[in-house]
Amino acid sequence: MQVVVFPALQTLHFDWSKFRRLTTSGGYLPEIDGLRFVAIASVVALHTWGYWVHRAGRVYETMSFFDRAVEQLVSLGYYGVHLFFMISGFILAVPFCRHAFEGGKAVDLGRYLWRRVTRLEPPYVVSMLIFFALMPWAGKGTYADLFPHLMASLAYVHNIVYGAGSIINNNAWSLEIEVQFYLLMPLIASLLWLPPIPRRLTLGASALALSFNGMWLPHGFPYTILQFGQFFLLGILLCDAWTIRWRHLSRTVRADVLGLVAALAFVAVNVRFKGLVADVMNPWLIACFFYAALRGQVHGRALSWGVIPTIGGMCYSIYLLHARVIAALVHGVLEKLPLFGVFVLDYAIVLPVCALGVLVVSAAFYLMIEQPCMNPGWPAKAADRLLGTNRRGCSPRAMP
Repeated sequence: MQVVVFPALQTLHFDWSKFRRLTTSGGYLPEIDGLRFVAIASVVALHTWGYWVHRAGRVYETMSFFDRAVEQLVSLGYYGVHLFFMISGFILAVPFCRHAFEGGKAVDLGRYLWRRVTRLEPPYVVSMLIFFALMPWAGKGTYADLFPHLMASLAYVHNIVYGAGSIINNNAWSLEIEVQFYLLMPLIASLLWLPPIPRRLTLGASALALSFNGMWLPHGFPYTILQFGQFFLLGILLCDAWTIRWRHLSRTVRADVLGLVAALAFVAVNVRFKGLVADVMNPWLIACFFYAALRGQVHGRALSWGVIPTIGGMCYSIYLLHARVIAALVHGVLEKLPLFGVFVLDYAIVLPVCALGVLVVSAAFYLMIEQPCMNPGWPAKAADRLLGTNRRGCSPRAMP
């Protein structure tokens, strides 16, 4: 796919095809990567706002109604993480649903876990080691102080051990919860063998019960899957319906209407009814938007348009790196500029600059580190190169 970067400069083209996410299942859904784009764009917008207003200390003494509306909308970017959780529930449930509902081959649990390790660990470990190496140089502690936090982060237990996200990369708090879900998914998948009505009632009721976690979890309980399991479970429920029925049906405008209403209701609920009401309604409203992506005509086209799925496919690299890149741009360049002194106008400059910087750095990291790990055979190839052998176990020099 060739994309013209600047229409006026017809000689300049950029080949986005090299950034496409590699898949091995043969069931690629561009709409899912479109949802990933929505999720990561929301998170980047949120953290850009946070670094600009709170870390850089840009105080706006007078805020217009429009300023406050934009600020409230951007603050909802936190729920991009919850959308990621739902996407994970959907994606990981696909092979289990195909086995349970369509007689597909059973999921090899050893291979399932090994694939999680080979696909996700290298980018995570590399990014953590880079941040650990650079932080003392930036005056963020000593290696001795940071080392225990690094070990807890690499073991995905920083939330539990320290009761807070990793100081090496605070965004890793959600990845620790993802890992908990990966380990539990084979057990949760046993529910898929129940008859349809009991199965869906169990998943739905469990999601509802977890939505009330603020009432039954002790105050200050560290972040675990208990606070966010409802989003994973609804992702599995969506995969259940998609596998059995939705993927065989034509897309409808009615699904688009439902998605639009759900998006508007989501904004209204989180602005006017924070707390228990939002906790209970948010998973279902996000699930309705997810449904529109799978079944809606407009949503499907929008989320599959242009480079949106391509950028969405790089979301893991973007998620790992974006906060540090934003911090460097805000503190190193943007906070030194006077700009306009009006929130919306300033943010309209800060966000594109930060987003572009994040995209450039993350794309390079994606091509060098993450994308090669999408190939399931990379560990064997790496071992062959390290040992100087080919797949037959012979030294290349010994071959005729």
